[in-house]
Order: sequence, then C-alpha cells, then structure tokens
Amino acid sequence: MELQVLVVDDSEFYANHVADALAAHEEIQTTVRTEPRLARRVMSRTEIHCVVSDYQMPEMNGVELLESIRADGHDQPFFLVTGEGSEAIASEAIASGVTGYVRKDGGDDQFQELTNRIINAIEQRQTQQKYELLFDNMPELLAYIGTDGVIRTANPAAREAYGADELVGRSLFDLLPEADAQRYVAAGRDALDTGEPTRLEGPIGDRQFSQIYVPAEIPGEPPMFQVSARDVTDRREAQQKLEATVEKLAESNERLEQFAYVASHDLKEPLRMVTSYVQLLEGRYADQLDEDAQEFMDFAVDGAKRMQAMIDGLLEYSRVDTDGDPMEPTPVGEVVSDVRDDLAVRIDDADATLTVDSLPTLVADPNQLRMLLQNLIANAIKYAGDADPRVHVSAAERDETWVLAVEDNGMGIPASKQEAVFDVFNRVHERGDESGTGIGLAVCRKIVERHEGEIWVESTEGEGSTFLASFPKAADTDREATVTASETTGVGQRGGVE
Repeated sequence: MELQVLVVDDSEFYANHVADALAAHEEIQTTVRTEPRLARRVMSRTEIHCVVSDYQMPEMNGVELLESIRADGHDQPFFLVTGEGSEAIASEAIASGVTGYVRKDGGDDQFQELTNRIINAIEQRQTQQKYELLFDNMPELLAYIGTDGVIRTANPAAREAYGADELVGRSLFDLLPEADAQRYVAAGRDALDTGEPTRLEGPIGDRQFSQIYVPAEIPGEPPMFQVSARDVTDRREAQQKLEATVEKLAESNERLEQFAYVASHDLKEPLRMVTSYVQLLEGRYADQLDEDAQEFMDFAVDGAKRMQAMIDGLLEYSRVDTDGDPMEPTPVGEVVSDVRDDLAVRIDDADATLTVDSLPTLVADPNQLRMLLQNLIANAIKYAGDADPRVHVSAAERDETWVLAVEDNGMGIPASKQEAVFDVFNRVHERGDESGTGIGLAVCRKIVERHEGEIWVESTEGEGSTFLASFPKAADTDREATVTASETTGVGQRGGVE
C-alpha cells in the first residue's frame, strides 16, 4: 500500500528536500505545498495519510494549520518541523496534539527516523480506525466502565440498549435499577480482581442480555472494565415457549398413557364376561346350532380373543415408561439366550434357525431389552412366509452408539409402510393368519426411545427385513462373545407382528 504524505513549508527548497528524503522509502509518495491554504485544499480533495509541516510560515504557523485541519474533520498523523527549538514551541506543539516534533538542524539521519515514525503512526491510525469501525458497527453492546460505575466510552448498540443518546460520563446507577447496577459493577470489579472473565445474564432496559465482564487496564488510565453483551431476549422467550410446549406435551402423553392403562384395565373384566358367556353358549348349545350359527359363534370367540390381545398390548405399551426398571450394564448375548429359552416351545413347530454374532454389553433395562428382542425375533418367525425362517442377530459399533440388528428372510415390508409400521394399531399385513394386534412394534419403539435411541427397518418386499435399534454407548461397554455366529438354534414367537 502506498502512503501519501503531504509536506508543507513556505521554503520550496526545504519542502522538496524533506519530500525527496521521505520518498526514498518505497512505500511513501509525497505532495508538496508551500502555502497552508493550498495544503488544506489538498486535504479536502486527496487521500492523505500524514502531514509534515513547518512551524514558522507567513500565512499561519504549523500549530494553527493543525488546528484548522482538525476543524475540517481530518485526524491524520501530524508532524511538526521547526528551525526554532524553543521550549515554548515544543510545549505548544505537544499541547496541540501533534504526533511528533522534529528539529531542522538534526541532519540527514533525522529523515530516516522521521520516515519510520511516519510509517508507525499511519499503521497505528489504521489499526485504530479498524477498531473504531468494529466498535461502532458490532451488533453487541460494548462499553468501558470505571469501578465507580461511570461509563468511559460506549458503542451505538450500548446507547440503543440503555435508551440514551449519550452515555459517556453517565453512571450505571442513573441508568438502571440500583440492584442491577450494583450487580454489574460488582461483576466488573471481580473481573479486575481475578483477571478472569465474569459471565452473567440480566436485564438492560426492557431486554435480556448475556454479559461478559473482562479487565480493561490501560496504562495511565484509572481502573476500568469492559462489558460486552448480546441480546438474548428472543432466544430466551423461544426457549421458554419450547419448555412450556415440552411440558404440555409431557403432561398430554402422561394423561394419554394413564387413559390407555385405565381404559384397557377396565375393559378386561367386561370382555372376559363376554368371552365366557359366548364360550358357555357354544359348549351348551353346540349340538343345536346349524353351520352358519357355529360360524358366527367362532367369529365372536375369535373377535373376543383378538380384543383381549389388544387390551394386553395397550397395557404393556402404557407401562413402558412408568414401570421400567433402572438401567444397568446388560450383556445382550445373555438376553438373546434367555429369549431363546422363552421361545423354546415354538422352536420345533417353526423349524426356524437363529444365528447370533458376538454382542456388546449395553446400559439398559434388562427386562425391556428382552421384550424388545423377543418381539423382533418372534415377528421374524411369524412373517417368514412359506420358507423356513432364518433369523440373524448382530451388532455394529458406531461413533457414539451400538446398533443391534435382527435380520430375517421373511415376507418383507412395503416401502410405503416402513415408517408407519411402528405406530400404534398399525398392521403390516391384512387380517389373517399373519395379522397382529398392531401394538408390538409400537412397544419396541417406546422401549428404544426410553433408552434414548432410535429404531427403524430396512426391507425389500419378498426378500426379508432387517430391524435396527441404536443404543448410546456406555464408557465401560465392551464387546463380549455370547453366541458364536456359527451356532444355530430354533426360535419361537411371542405375540404377533405389530
């Protein structure tokens, strides 16, 4: 970047001499003017990064030129060069705010020093301008405040937050309720005392702000701290609405589960009575019923049994969250072995084959994990179609989870039903030998969700299905071989596909 330096001296010879010496540096270009009024015109039309001016000039002296330039709105670094080295001139120059003061009789070496000082001053000004641009345009509130609570400087966002056109010189105790002002000043003092940021959240005006207080000790300045604050009102209101919605949803779910439990529990007795009397009629008057009447009786008994299964399923569904056992390290392989034993009566009838990989230990509710696997394995057998059932249980380790998989060679599930299959009362197949209550897979999903996991199915119709359930890892979870992949055994069923 080229740096433009304006040299002003009523002596054209000396002005050019200074300009040539400065222009020897590759980054500096110079402009020379011999009259202050012409220099001011250059300042208004050209981008100038620094001014080097003689002190003694006929039209006005260098200090007066500096004051006029500042009055015109320019704040570039300003160096004063003079042949008169009096203390009065030096004092006047320093008091007026010149960047630097140079004697003309310092020899040629002084120009190298002057060049370095000019470059440093320009770089400092550019850095300051960037900071001021950031300070003025950042959306967060930013202010520097003394330990007495008086604001030293503040950006526009702070003025907007406090609802004041000017904040400098005003006290937090005049702008905020006393309790808030005391709290914020105490946070700033703590930051100064500890050297560490202090974080808090609190109101400024009618908005809520997340605030950070850090030390801002500047040499030569009284102790002060910096506060930066972000308006979190909208986020907090949204969070409160979300929490209220979640609370209402939880209450609604609790009421729904309670209703399901009460309804299903209260329905069991009248249904048992209906079933008993229908069976009593069938037993007592079977020889008096014609073929149609016997078929009607069979329908009634079958419907009552199906209703009983649905009521039992509803009870089971409603108890997943309320009657669950504590989570504990649970070897999945042992659970699969227990499921195999539970289903042993059905093994020979199903002529099914189960293969199991080595499985992990999960932190889970043992009984619910057993219910989950028994439902999935039993469903795999039930929907095998005409083929001999083949079921494979495996596990895959992912970043933060274990994924259990139950794979079968059965009838498969149409793509259109693979999401809805986990809904309550949703049956994969039409009523018939393979129809279920429509609750079992809903129970499976509820169990997995209680364990903070997910369940889904991957299936091709006519080629089988794989049900997958993810479980969060525990820090001490290790893989353990429970049933080797080459081991085979029969599998039975518990309940229908759901």
